[in-house]
Amino acid sequence: MQATWISVGISLFAACKPSDKASPPPPPPPSPPASDHVVVHAQVVDIIPRRLSGETWQDAEPFLSLYASNPNFLAASAFTPNPGGAASGTAPIFVSSNGGTTWSLRNTIPSEVMTADITHAVGRNPRELYAGIMRQPGYPLNELSTPDFLSFVTMTQLSMRNDIDQPFVRAIKSGNAERLYVGLNDFAAPSGRTATVDLSMNGGATFASRRIETRNTVGQNAPSIRPAVAEDGTVYVAYLGWRSAAGSVIQSDVVVARDDHGASGANPFKDLVDPSDHLPGRLVARNVTITWSNAPTLGQERIGSTLSLAVDGLHSDNVYVAWGDRVGNGDIWTVHVRRSTDRGATWSNDVRTLTNATAPSLAVSTNGTVGLLYQQLTGSGSTSRWVTHLDQSRDGFATHQDIILATVPAMTPAFQFLPYLGDYNFLLTRGNKFLGIFSANNTPDSANFPQGVVYQRRVDFATHRLLDRSGAPVAVSIDPFFFSADVLP
Repeated sequence: MQATWISVGISLFAACKPSDKASPPPPPPPSPPASDHVVVHAQVVDIIPRRLSGETWQDAEPFLSLYASNPNFLAASAFTPNPGGAASGTAPIFVSSNGGTTWSLRNTIPSEVMTADITHAVGRNPRELYAGIMRQPGYPLNELSTPDFLSFVTMTQLSMRNDIDQPFVRAIKSGNAERLYVGLNDFAAPSGRTATVDLSMNGGATFASRRIETRNTVGQNAPSIRPAVAEDGTVYVAYLGWRSAAGSVIQSDVVVARDDHGASGANPFKDLVDPSDHLPGRLVARNVTITWSNAPTLGQERIGSTLSLAVDGLHSDNVYVAWGDRVGNGDIWTVHVRRSTDRGATWSNDVRTLTNATAPSLAVSTNGTVGLLYQQLTGSGSTSRWVTHLDQSRDGFATHQDIILATVPAMTPAFQFLPYLGDYNFLLTRGNKFLGIFSANNTPDSANFPQGVVYQRRVDFATHRLLDRSGAPVAVSIDPFFFSADVLP
């Protein structure tokens, strides 16, 4: 993620095979029963393949895609380098053909070593995959596709341009065509109204940029622009409208826009109007304080662009948004979750408020259960820990059930670049399962994973050590972890 202060002239930039048999851990402890006596079972998998057992990279900012046409097909990504180095000219994605039990690499992303940001979505064909990346070097936007995500052939470039940040790809089939929605922050937008969605109504053959921001900004919007699409074609987009700034403290609005026709018209995302100023884009929260910090601030993680949006795919009236801000001098960063049941016209107060948390990701299952994945910093100093949670609720978070997927040391390893874990995680649903991905310290200690964990890379649970393929010790690093968890019935 990068952010360019247009108005004040400051620039901030981020740094941005065959499957192997997994190493089983000791038997996991049982999941604690919820208040309604429903036990939620979860499986956690470190997806670094065994042949990369010696790697010590910071595999941050993970993402996940699921193929509805074949629930065994999954694609995942992180800031993972190509084992072949810069000369290879490509970066990898992870692929699974057995529902996430095992994973392997495909070095098919056209970017040197790794990408700066990458998200993706599946197409209408059984193995089609679309991706949006910030390519290295130079970090231009590349919008990509492949007809077969399991292939070893480099993905095809559909579109490219400079001066964008954090592409976020969603897709839906409409008749015989694939519609693509790529939320991004476009610094080429006029008047500092940078919140943009790149639209393609024809499966990526052509793209058109649509500006979502309708109000004045401090010179740009926040990097995170989040589209979400329902089965009936309703498209929502959430963004943070940066209105004024005093140094690194930004006063912002949390805004949700909507289009009722798949954004197929000439002036999309105008169907949700705020009653206060009669402009498109509903103001969910006004004048919240965003502390922009491209430095280790929450533990070793940066803050400033926390945002997630989810719509109930089968009932598009129901939509959830989560964002991060600073509530007062006593907190570093607080995640807020709000809900609308009338297509974004009105919004609840906070249904979840989580102090010192970040990277929320929301999803709604086919039975209406909402899931919230997030990471929360607990403790202080050398004893602080990142705790990864999955909350579920059947009643809009009036009540909820929480399971802990991981609780790991927060100060080890030392950060190599930012983001440390990621500006985002990702959560989605498949039948009666929530599927998700997060990044965390990879120490092989069963106490760190209350639901149990399986490693593909070589490890020694007895000594809590990572090992390379020859059996030599390997330093602790950050790995991406896939998980599946039962949806509350």
